Amino acid sequence: IFRFVSVGRFHWVKGYHYALTAIKNLLENNLHVHYTIITEDVAPEEILYQIKDLSIQDYITFLCTSTQKEVYQQMNISDCLILPSVEEGIANVVLEAMAIGLPVISSDCGGMKEVIDHGKNGLLFRNRDVDCLTQVMADIFNQDPDKRKSLVKRAKMDIKENHSFSRLSGEMKELYHSIMFA
Repeated sequence: IFRFVSVGRFHWVKGYHYALTAIKNLLENNLHVHYTIITEDVAPEEILYQIKDLSIQDYITFLCTSTQKEVYQQMNISDCLILPSVEEGIANVVLEAMAIGLPVISSDCGGMKEVIDHGKNGLLFRNRDVDCLTQVMADIFNQDPDKRKSLVKRAKMDIKENHSFSRLSGEMKELYHSIMFA
């Protein structure tokens, strides 16, 4: 079973309903998948109704965690992170997944195209497009393991080069310094 995971609060902006429909589509195509949503919230009625309506209860897990360590443990036993959001800046969970070697699929919303170079360090799908999401999820499911390893290797390298704490903090210090002494 290929394990997809998402992390975040339950809110319409997170786009979980798109991912749930995509899971249904994959199952209808005889792809053996499971989807876990890690959150601190209780699943809202509309999400529970959609899961029941799609008859995918056996393929969905909600996991309430209290620590970041637990989130990372779950991410480490997953096969791919999905960020189906309608709106985001640059999602920290995507940077974290890339840093720990978890392949990422993200909508092309907000600043995600600044982080993910489609097909090189992760995969993007058109925002709000369930068919496109389904196809990209099927692509990673069917992807050659060596190609997936290459994707992960490039993602880790990009995080180290472009999104490391030391680099970002240094750039923020430079910005503050230039503003304060301009």
